[in-house]
Parts: sequence; structure tokens; C-alpha cells
Amino acid sequence: MTRRIAALDRPLPQVQVDAWNAAHPVGTPVIAYPGFRPEDDRNATRIVTATRSKATVLSGHTAVVWVHGHSACIALSHVDVRTTATPGELAEYRHLLYDADPDATVPAFPYPTAPQEATA
Repeated sequence: MTRRIAALDRPLPQVQVDAWNAAHPVGTPVIAYPGFRPEDDRNATRIVTATRSKATVLSGHTAVVWVHGHSACIALSHVDVRTTATPGELAEYRHLLYDADPDATVPAFPYPTAPQEATA
């Protein structure tokens, strides 16, 4: 009977998905742990990445999201949101946005084209 009551305390997957999607848009920087979380296995795989989809319910039982750099979905219980991206990640995002330009003539961000002159 205790097991049955404990199961009722868990949030329904759709509630988790709705809360995640309301708080975290696609592209949110995350740390994903496919398989095991580090507190369960000290050798757990850690992927520093960003989401590439909205969260969804997998087969009616698990709230999941897809991330860049991993081919399968990952349970939301195995995803931690990162608050800031590193400078290298920001540069990579700029690179990806620049490559998304169909004519490849306009950078996604205004890059300096000449050395900046000091102003007095």
C-alpha cells in the first residue's frame, strides 16, 4: 500500500511537461545526463548542451526533451537547466546562427570589420 501512495505523489508527466515548456523555451542551455544522474552513478555521462525541442510525454509515462549532441530523448528528471552559457558556447551559437543565413552574406550579429578607433 505504501508503494501505491508514493506513486500518487509523483506529478503526472503532462504536468511536468507543461511546467517545463512554460519556463524553458527551445534552446535553453542545459546539462543532460543520459542513463544515470551523477548522484546515482559517479561515472554518469554529462552532456553540456541546449534543448532542441519542447518537452513532450513519451508513451504516456515519462516527460522527456531532446537535446543537441544526443540522438535519443532524455527524461526531464535527468536534465538540469544552466543559468549562463560559457563564452565558447556563445561563440558557437553565433557560428550556428551565421551558418543559418541562406545567402551567407549577413552575419547574425554585427561583427567589427575594422579596428575600433579610440575616442577621446
